[in-house]
Amino acid sequence: MCGKASVSHLSWKDIYAWASALKAPESLPPDPESRINISPSRLRRKNEPESMVWETLPVIHRQDELDQPVNAIWPFIPFWANGQLPRTKAGKMLSTANARLRTDGAPFAPTFLPAWNGSGRVLVVVSWFYEFDARVRPQIPYAVFPLDKPFWVFAGLANTFRDGHGNKQSSVAIITVDPNKVLTSVGHHRSPAILRDPGEAVTWMHGSSSDALKLLRPYSNENMGVEAIPMGIKIPGNQSVKIPASLQKPTGS
Repeated sequence: MCGKASVSHLSWKDIYAWASALKAPESLPPDPESRINISPSRLRRKNEPESMVWETLPVIHRQDELDQPVNAIWPFIPFWANGQLPRTKAGKMLSTANARLRTDGAPFAPTFLPAWNGSGRVLVVVSWFYEFDARVRPQIPYAVFPLDKPFWVFAGLANTFRDGHGNKQSSVAIITVDPNKVLTSVGHHRSPAILRDPGEAVTWMHGSSSDALKLLRPYSNENMGVEAIPMGIKIPGNQSVKIPASLQKPTGS
């Protein structure tokens, strides 16, 4: 799975330079806010809506014949959730940060099928993501970073909804697939669906459903690095964690 990520000095200009075949708008919005510790949106205090913390990830989605940049709320907010974090009929929180690729029947759970069958295929861009070794207690956190590109580009599913003020918002889920050997070695059982190159990014956004599904597979082992991270990264919203020097590099490097 992917339940925690970093957006560190990303720029829309660099993202569109990497995926140069995308149809960028003439003017770009301000760059995404840098945060080394992003978790899905959450309630700080149970059953207290005023304690809501909304988190966003940089996303590129199709709109008006362009590939538009947007800061999309994470996790995915289904149309039936009335702009709130989704819950089951029993009132329990429904996890929609990740959309697990299924091997039988429909490729995704019913919650995500309107986005999959519509125009909801998007790119999610992060500097690196975090995974936790579930084999040990306490679980050891690791940063997972790219060795072959300046940032990760994930396959995602997104939709739009109206918030409590009537404003249109985008929300997103990160698709997950089986892990590669690198992630298995640090005790994890799922992986974000990582797109390998600009051509795959374009196919995911604009190709047929069958071609898009072929892109959802484990990432190459030789192009993925991992490094242990201080335990403080486990605290949602904690931005004061000391990050290893190997991760402190400009986006375009």
